[in-house]
Amino acid sequence: MDEQTELPLEIFDKIVENVSKDRRILMNCALASRALLSSSRRHLFASICLDDHKRCDGLYVLLTESSTLSTYIHNLTILIYRTQLSPKPGWLSMNTMLPGVLDMLTSLRSCSLYIFNGNEWKDIDPQITAALFQTFTLPSLSSIDIIGLYGIPNTFFNIPATVERLKLKSVSFERVLDTVDHPTCSLSFKSLDFDPGVRGPHIAQSHKIISAIAANPDSCFSRVADLRVYVSRENFPIFRPILNAAARSLTSLELDHVYGNLAASGGRPLDAFQFNLANFMNITRLSFSISMYYITSSDLQSTIFTSSQDLITILASSASTLARIETLTIMFIPKDLHSSYDISMAKYFSHVDVWGQLDETICRQGSTMELRVDVILRMPMYKLVQLIETKKEWQEAMRGKFPTLEKRGALTLNAESSLPGFDGEYQT
Repeated sequence: MDEQTELPLEIFDKIVENVSKDRRILMNCALASRALLSSSRRHLFASICLDDHKRCDGLYVLLTESSTLSTYIHNLTILIYRTQLSPKPGWLSMNTMLPGVLDMLTSLRSCSLYIFNGNEWKDIDPQITAALFQTFTLPSLSSIDIIGLYGIPNTFFNIPATVERLKLKSVSFERVLDTVDHPTCSLSFKSLDFDPGVRGPHIAQSHKIISAIAANPDSCFSRVADLRVYVSRENFPIFRPILNAAARSLTSLELDHVYGNLAASGGRPLDAFQFNLANFMNITRLSFSISMYYITSSDLQSTIFTSSQDLITILASSASTLARIETLTIMFIPKDLHSSYDISMAKYFSHVDVWGQLDETICRQGSTMELRVDVILRMPMYKLVQLIETKKEWQEAMRGKFPTLEKRGALTLNAESSLPGFDGEYQT
């Protein structure tokens, strides 16, 4: 319908915003009225995922016919699945439209490249890789995610761009011929989320490349403020030069570790982190994220105890760090390999006799009264009511387990859902 209306556009924007999470309703709004079309398109096209030729070619046609649509696209995800229908090297090795699409997306805020079948950078069409490098330089871009891609050229760090956040997971780097050993490091990022993994080609080269970059006094790593790392015994040599380079710039550090049945293959317990936290002179926030894989309740009990003892050890050796930080976050993430959460997780944690020792260690080392400690239980939750009940149960079960922190009023017990994008509204 194209009826005339004198209502201000802000009213229509508000109407569309209230239904923006339901794609079906948004599409109906776009068809119902011209007054709703622009706002509906703004939400419909805000985030785009390209995972095959058809989607990419279709988007190219849309953007060519209506250039305004390109200004609505703020988040782009480029995806390759591991399937029989999309074998390696996948659609990125031959698509001719993607460079044109990337050329038109001048308002991107985030660009994500997710590869799930072990591709290498050289498998991607050269025109696409050139277009990606150009996209990374967009002034509007604030976030770059690259997951599952090997042999990224070291010239990636020479891209003249400044972003808020860089995420690199299961990646490796390769030295490009005819490039210098010490890149100029034009790329700058405030936050780095880095997990190079322990397998795949070019791991040895990655170590050399990262070390060469970090050796530059003004390298990108020397300007990182927030760092999240997934340290294993195998990949720690890659992290050490980064940690040394970021010693003065770092204000927040998160260590992500794994225990239990899957830990053996990754080797990611807390004691894999062999670095003196006292070297971080300006750090104010320290976080530990501990995933615990288990099959039986006995597995879980052992894993809780072992990981907590390792945490006590690392905190006990970090007196000067705890004395100056403002926030210490400890997140426990139990993961049932049989997907059968048939026990009260909060009560089960409370029965492990380790919390008094952890409380004593934190309070003895963290002498400042300003220190805040958050202890979080994170597990799959689909409904808001489930989250509220778990949080209440967690707080009740752990009451009195940290007597000194509770007396100081410095302890917060919280619960979170581990489901991506959970906002408390999803119903099963």
